[in-house]
Amino acid sequence: MNTERKNRIIVFSALACFSLLMALLTILSPAASHDLLNRPSTYYTDKTGAKGLWMILQEFLPSVTQWRKPFAVVAGHQHLSPDIDTLIVASPGRPLGPHETEALMEWIEQGGQLILALEEDWPISDQPLKKQHSWLNERRQKALQIKKEDTNPQTIKDGFLKRLELGFEVEQQSQHSLSGWLTVGADLPVYRIKSRETLTWEGAFEPFVIGENNEPLVINKPMGLGRILITGHSSMISNEAMMDSDNAVWWTRICHDWGTGRVAFDEYHHGFAERRGFTSLAGDFMHTPWGWFTLHAMLAGGLFMFFTQRRLGRIYEKPVTHTRETLKLLQARSSMLEQAQPTRLSGQWIAHTLALDLTQGGLNVPWKDWIQAQADHTQSTEVGEHWKKLIDQLTKLEQSPSSDEATLKQLSQTAATIQHFYRHEH
Repeated sequence: MNTERKNRIIVFSALACFSLLMALLTILSPAASHDLLNRPSTYYTDKTGAKGLWMILQEFLPSVTQWRKPFAVVAGHQHLSPDIDTLIVASPGRPLGPHETEALMEWIEQGGQLILALEEDWPISDQPLKKQHSWLNERRQKALQIKKEDTNPQTIKDGFLKRLELGFEVEQQSQHSLSGWLTVGADLPVYRIKSRETLTWEGAFEPFVIGENNEPLVINKPMGLGRILITGHSSMISNEAMMDSDNAVWWTRICHDWGTGRVAFDEYHHGFAERRGFTSLAGDFMHTPWGWFTLHAMLAGGLFMFFTQRRLGRIYEKPVTHTRETLKLLQARSSMLEQAQPTRLSGQWIAHTLALDLTQGGLNVPWKDWIQAQADHTQSTEVGEHWKKLIDQLTKLEQSPSSDEATLKQLSQTAATIQHFYRHEH
């Protein structure tokens, strides 16, 4: 079997394996999960409205950032910066870590304002951060699966609101309702707010925003120097609600009047971590169709080099350098100088230097044209004869390869005479 036929067999075998692999990936791949776009994240321009609220707050507040780190990794370690006055958490997809709750409480007690827009209690997990991604996967599957009549809602073992001894029930409405909201304990007017939820609260709390029927729509839980504002109205930040109501104005006033108005949106618990290791990124990439394609291409390339006995090296060989003798180098250089006609180059250098010297470096035209112009201008004077002689000698050097050093010496004497004449005259 010749090399060409072997290469063809390898190429067609690789294409067949690739087609089979793509077919298996297509069959075994799960259905696309569209619930990612339903997260109220500032990275998405969608109907949840988080991106719109982000852009509005950026126009009126001094600082609006995205928080992409856990609140704490180990006990007694707080990541939340004191430069943040208000932290907005809207429908988080990840649970709080083992030590994040303590760090969050400590930040609030030091004067932070936490605004929670929840549809259910925020669960607290006792698993390490590396294993918490399974919670987000379960949330995706739960949003996609068909709910059966005998399916009972799962109760959260430990949640953030449970730690605060609070509870609420959310009843969704078919459409947005517009009502007047009065912010208690603040010098704020009555805002016309849109929402789609009806809430029933449990526990000890302070009403922060009440509706037309004195029902608490937003509650306040003071802690130390800070406070926690909780609402079950996740639709408050939707684009539909903010377009023709006072929702955006209310959010801006609440954030602006607390501290110096520096706000952060929690993106870590939506699945947007600040950084990840190379190993985990490579592993996730290899689980995608593009990762399988890359792995297959690497395998096919390795098999091709193995069967065709190609090696990884230079595509050409460097020329071998040999040590040359000194005498041969001198002979080569002398031959080069001989071919360069040094008498001709020396004559041109003398004439060029004369032109630069007489113009004091202000030569704006080619030196040959300048010398010819001087000869024409002084044709009837004594120095004109010397200019004509200089041009004739220079022409002889350039046109006659056999010119000797005598002609070069005469050219030098003529140039010296012209220079002496100009210096004596001026």
